[in-house]
Amino acid sequence: MNEIMELEKEIIGNHLQQIGNSILNHNTLGIIRISAEGTPVYANNTLLRFLNLESFTELIDTYNLNQLFRNNFNPKKYLKHIDQKFKSDFIESEWINKNGKVVFFKEFVQPVYNGSSVPEYFDCIIEDQTDKKIVEQLIKNCQTRDYQILKALPDILFIVSSEYVLLDCKFNSHSSFFKHPALLIGKKISSVFPKSVAEKITEAISTTLNKNQLTSVEFSVTADDKEIFYEARIVVNHENEALMLLRDVTLQKEAEAQLRKVTEDLRQANASKDKFFSIIAHDLRTPLIGLIGYAEILSEDIDDLETAEIKEYASNIVDISRQTIKLLSNLLEWSRLQTGKIQYNPADVKIHSLVNNIFQLLKSNAQHKEIELLNSTNENHIAFADENMIYSVLNNLISNAIKFTRVGGRIEISSEIKSEEIVVTVKDNGVGIDEENLKNLFELDKSFTTPGTQNEKGSGLGIILCRDFIKKHGGKIWVESKVGEGTSFYFTLPVFHS
Repeated sequence: MNEIMELEKEIIGNHLQQIGNSILNHNTLGIIRISAEGTPVYANNTLLRFLNLESFTELIDTYNLNQLFRNNFNPKKYLKHIDQKFKSDFIESEWINKNGKVVFFKEFVQPVYNGSSVPEYFDCIIEDQTDKKIVEQLIKNCQTRDYQILKALPDILFIVSSEYVLLDCKFNSHSSFFKHPALLIGKKISSVFPKSVAEKITEAISTTLNKNQLTSVEFSVTADDKEIFYEARIVVNHENEALMLLRDVTLQKEAEAQLRKVTEDLRQANASKDKFFSIIAHDLRTPLIGLIGYAEILSEDIDDLETAEIKEYASNIVDISRQTIKLLSNLLEWSRLQTGKIQYNPADVKIHSLVNNIFQLLKSNAQHKEIELLNSTNENHIAFADENMIYSVLNNLISNAIKFTRVGGRIEISSEIKSEEIVVTVKDNGVGIDEENLKNLFELDKSFTTPGTQNEKGSGLGIILCRDFIKKHGGKIWVESKVGEGTSFYFTLPVFHS
């Protein structure tokens, strides 16, 4: 048993290491893990560069010697962020780098609980906002047409009248949208920008001139079949005139999209780790303890047991062994998928034949509960899919249907073609799933398990495996259910074209 536990821990370690390396080493954002006590545990190279540091060792040395630098990692700001129920997606904060210079960061925070009610760590993804803050300050300080400092910035500058006419412009960098800058002078905002964008800009200019305050607005335009994102910052220049600075923030928007992806990857990595430990600590350990218990009874007391008792214990050992093997199979398959070790080899797959094969495998389980298995899939429906993955998906869904269908129930598998996709349905008339659990069914960090109609056990991992395998095919999986009436799982696969 200890050997199995060690093997599973090794699988977890390899799994997390590969996920972690992929996330941390392929992005342009700063990433740091901070303990609940405010001690940096890990920082990637990007964050070290933001703080003008050469290595993590130098970060720790500076942390130990410099109180101001140490304040960067105060966990109170993260706890406050959590207490406020994440009212904002991020925290805007000022840090001190190694040289004592103030740098401005946008921090996206993910608390890591590790089974505790309070965070054990804070994983932070950081975007450097220092240049942006400097530009904001320059705009605020600019009060005349003598804006030589601003001319050095890689931005587009406009002087706009209160009637929204472009009086002057300076282009400090190439723009694929504004191809002929000189021709813009004298034109109205409404004739330069698309209608919806022009309305946004004129409203912002009006606010600036009426309230004498800096106003900013973001918008996008299309040029050369590409979407370009701009941020406009507007300040009063003279009476009845506004200075508008446009900055191309397309790369920033792409970085923010990457940031959201990295944040989600980190969340999934933490959820994967928690799920693994949950399975090891409970779902796998519990049946093994049960096996040992029944085996010890048979080993020590077999001479005193009735034949019926021996059969009962032996039957329990068989049932537990089957459940454990299925759990291990799902666990190892999922681990291989997460670490990229599973092969994806799509080919022509006959859905009808595949369902028949699984029915043969699960026939004894269904017969034990007198459940009717009906294969209503079209014999001509052929998917372009990895047969092993789809076999696993159908096996998990049909096994679950048997588990949650009462004695004398019915399970039907059907298929139809919609918009170049095969939609496969696994329908039962079992106990159904309540609305609260239905919402969390495909969420790894919120997955759940309930015993079957004859107290069959499970881990909830099979559904997550189905989700990931269907996602690998570019398909969708969803579920409809009503308590007391049954459940229908649907998933889509691409049609095979010979």
